[in-house]
Amino acid sequence: MNKEVAMELRRRLQIKGALRFEYIIKPLRLSVKEVGSDSFDGALVRRSSGVGGRILVNRGIREPGRKRFTTAHEIGHYLLHKDSDNISCGAKDIANWINVEVNPEHEADEFASELLLPSAEMTVLIGTQWPSLKLVSDLATEFETSLTATIRKYCDVATQSCAGVWVQDSRVGWFSPSPSFPHWIKVGEELDAGLFDCNTPIEEMVEVRASEWIPAFSDEKEVTLLQGCVRMPTYKGCLVLLWANRPLKHRTADDELLEELDTNRFDSYRRERWPGK
Repeated sequence: MNKEVAMELRRRLQIKGALRFEYIIKPLRLSVKEVGSDSFDGALVRRSSGVGGRILVNRGIREPGRKRFTTAHEIGHYLLHKDSDNISCGAKDIANWINVEVNPEHEADEFASELLLPSAEMTVLIGTQWPSLKLVSDLATEFETSLTATIRKYCDVATQSCAGVWVQDSRVGWFSPSPSFPHWIKVGEELDAGLFDCNTPIEEMVEVRASEWIPAFSDEKEVTLLQGCVRMPTYKGCLVLLWANRPLKHRTADDELLEELDTNRFDSYRRERWPGK
C-alpha cells in the first residue's frame, strides 16, 4: 500500500527520473525548511485544518541523499498517517532497515524508497547489466539518492541472485536479499575483518567463499560468491554487494551418494570405475 501511494503520486504529477521536491510540495500544500536540531532529523508539523503543513529537516545531516530521503520520509507521514498532527523522527527512525515490523516509521521508509527510486524506472535502467557497486552508484547518481537506499531498492528489483549487506565493526547490521537470493545471512553475525579491505575498484567483484557469509556452506569450500565492497566513513561501516553468479546448491550426503550412483557416468567410452571398485 505504501509503495502504491508513492507510485500514484509520481504518476499523477507526471514525475520522471530524480524527484524535484519543488514539483511535489506545492500541490501537497507543504513547505520544506532546514533547521538546526539536536533532537530530530526530520519532523512534520501539520496545519490545524489537516491540509498542508511544514517539513523540517536537520541541516546537520551531511549527506545530500540522506536529506532527500528524510524529506520523502516526512512526506510519507503526511500522506499515510493523517491522524497525526505533529511527528518528530530521530536518526534511528529514518531509513532504519532493521525495522521490518509494520509501524508508521517503516511505512514512511517504504513510501520514501519508492518515491525517490521508482521500481519501474529502476528496472529499465538496470536492464541486463550484471550486479556491481558501480551500477548501484550510477543509479544513486541518476536519482540523487544515497548508496544505502539505492542498494536496497536495487536488490528489491534485481532479477539476479544478489544481496546488499551493511557491516559495522565486522558485524552484519542488516541484510537485504533479492527475490531470487534464497540464503539467509544472520544479522549480528561477526565476520572476518579481512573480507573488507575494499581496495577493489567499484566496478569489479571479487570471489569469496560462500561460507564466509552463509553458515550453511561451512563445509563447502569450493562454493563461492562475488563480492563488492565500499567503505562508508561517515557511518563507520562498509556497504557490501554479494552476487551468486552461479547457483548456490548446498550439497548433502544424500546428494553425494546419488551422484556416485549415477549410472550415466559409467559408460564404456569413459571407462569410469564404479564406486568402491
